[in-house]
Amino acid sequence: MKHDNKVLANLFLLIAFLIFISTFLVDVSDVWFYILRRASGAALIGGIADWFAVTALFRHPLNIPIPHTNIIENNREKLINTVSNTVNDTWLGKNFLGAEINKIDFYGIIIKTLEKDKYNKKLIFYSRKYLIKFLKYSKTDKFNRFVNDKIGRALNEDLFNDLSARIINGITLFIERDDFDKTYKILVSYIKNYISEYNTGVAVKDIVESSSEEIISSVSVSGRKIINDNFDNIVVSLCGFVNLTIDENEPLLRRHIKEVIEKYKDDSFMKKIMIFVAQETNVLDIELLSNEIIARMKGYIEDIKSNPSNDTRIKIRDYVLNFVDNPDEGMRNQILNGIEDIIHKNSDRLKSYLINYLDSGGGKEFTKKRLLNFIKSEGNDVMDQFDKPIKDWLITAGLNIVKMIIENNKLYILNKSLFKEKFDYGLNLIRGEALQKSNEINSFFRGKTIYAMKVNHAVIGKLVRRYLESLDHKKLTSQIESKIGNDLQYIRINGAIVGSVVGVFIALIGLLLKVVH
Repeated sequence: MKHDNKVLANLFLLIAFLIFISTFLVDVSDVWFYILRRASGAALIGGIADWFAVTALFRHPLNIPIPHTNIIENNREKLINTVSNTVNDTWLGKNFLGAEINKIDFYGIIIKTLEKDKYNKKLIFYSRKYLIKFLKYSKTDKFNRFVNDKIGRALNEDLFNDLSARIINGITLFIERDDFDKTYKILVSYIKNYISEYNTGVAVKDIVESSSEEIISSVSVSGRKIINDNFDNIVVSLCGFVNLTIDENEPLLRRHIKEVIEKYKDDSFMKKIMIFVAQETNVLDIELLSNEIIARMKGYIEDIKSNPSNDTRIKIRDYVLNFVDNPDEGMRNQILNGIEDIIHKNSDRLKSYLINYLDSGGGKEFTKKRLLNFIKSEGNDVMDQFDKPIKDWLITAGLNIVKMIIENNKLYILNKSLFKEKFDYGLNLIRGEALQKSNEINSFFRGKTIYAMKVNHAVIGKLVRRYLESLDHKKLTSQIESKIGNDLQYIRINGAIVGSVVGVFIALIGLLLKVVH
């Protein structure tokens, strides 16, 4: 801090002290000497009193802890609160700062900055420098992932869902309006020509082959239903047919039974002797045995026919159902070939039916109704199926567009003269556009600055408080004293001067009182 005033104040105090002491050391009886003693004494008292007062602000006078001295340290917290609140609420209050910000010409600052040659050159230099770095970065996988991630996030922010809903609503409205009739006629015309000229031979074969599993499954389901619904009638009819066949071929069966017995006898000599003895003793009657076998066969068939719990009947049913559910390769081929022949033979009739149906009003209404039902019930699912492919395509397309833009502007960045030319051209465009919208620019920046100031206004007081709290007492006192201490010394100087003047008046009043008495 400057010590000029402090030295002067000390000098005044020293002079007053010396004069005061001198008046006692010299024995002179003179009015002016008396007045000088009184004036110097008063000046000494005034100077000492003011020195005490000024010193008490910053420290203990003579390092003696006298009460109510060292005021700054003893009132440190109050001082910090007062200063921070005063700065925050009064000196730099919101209204004051807002009014000052509204006076700032942001447009003028921006334009002047851009027009200065040194800033212009720096702007060109750094712009080109970082654009060249960006060109190198754009060739890396990291850049590709960055762009893909940004596009993907943009698509995921309900944009695609909203787009899907709009597409579905748009298609629904289009189908419900009369415009669909015109489109339907155009589509039907193409479809009819396609159907008429289409060769069904190869198509039918491809359809049957590609749908073979579905066809076999349908045939199996249909066959199982037919068997379950008609098995009892089939068994009754089949058993009746078997019994009728046995009756019609009974003589033949008898002959076969006899042939079996004769063959059995010829197998060995002992069998022949045993059967001969049985026949001669009437133990074995071939005719009766034949009748019994035939009767047993009829009885077995009759039990199958009339008893639903018959094991053979159940096994027949299970066998047939298993055959229907799991046809062998030969049966599968027969079924598919049969269906292929049926479709192929009736292909012309199918074409004619389809064409006539498409031309009828029923075909149009049916198509419209099915389309609306499909869109309402399956539209979202269909869009969900296309969600990932479309997003992937958009991400890829977006990345390609970004790279194309970069590649098309690569020459302008690498070539200094071209870059400066384009930069100046762009700067002129910005300057012209900014000139037309200078008021809007100022309003925008002022508004944003005032908003930021109001939101963060409390930071001013906090920063002042934080700074003051970071200072120890010596630094805080030193800073205050360096700013106002030099001026405070005038209090001491004025105290000495005023004290001497008052001392003169007191001396004069004393002399006057002596004269009066």
